[in-house]
Amino acid sequence: MLHGSILLASVALLLSGCAAGARHPASKALVRAEPVEPAGWEAAITASDRARLESLPDVWAKTRASVPARAKAQLEREGALVDPAAALDLPALPPGPYSCRLVRLGGRAGFATFKPDLCTVDGSARSLSLTKQSGSILPGGWLFADTDRRQIFLGTFRRARMKSAPAYSVNPAQDVVGVVERVAPFRWRLVLTRAGGGAAVDIYELVPMTPRVPGS
Repeated sequence: MLHGSILLASVALLLSGCAAGARHPASKALVRAEPVEPAGWEAAITASDRARLESLPDVWAKTRASVPARAKAQLEREGALVDPAAALDLPALPPGPYSCRLVRLGGRAGFATFKPDLCTVDGSARSLSLTKQSGSILPGGWLFADTDRRQIFLGTFRRARMKSAPAYSVNPAQDVVGVVERVAPFRWRLVLTRAGGGAAVDIYELVPMTPRVPGS
């Protein structure tokens, strides 16, 4: 549980300009989390989210195995991104803008991919936040050090029409927990335990975006 001014006091809305010159989808005002140092995730996570996090490996493996035959080739093309065992060392996300592409497992379609959106990672090695900036559903929250192969993400969902989201644990219906892992050089994934569209697992591919020099 969070109290007082402990972490995730907000994925607060700070309207600022778009990342200058970055190659990303249509311009959106950037959302940044308040730069406070979060406590450990184990002290902050709710009991229901802890259960989801613990069951993620089994849910992910079963859902991946049940992808319809018609989508197997697409699934295989995603490679390490959708492989539960593909996590590498050094999982920490460097601050900056990212292309974040959603791959969804389970639900009515069984497997689906979506066009990339913009995500941003803000802060320092001691206090990092991740926020999805474009699209219809915008997860945002804090990243916590965990093992040498994953970070823990605790945050909330909000819809694009909403200006802000409650702090984590205030409204369980909007809470989300996940893991961040590195799966290749300059390629990470954010795996969420609460997916949209009736799916079982949402996997965001996170690839750093290269700024473009004005006039080039």
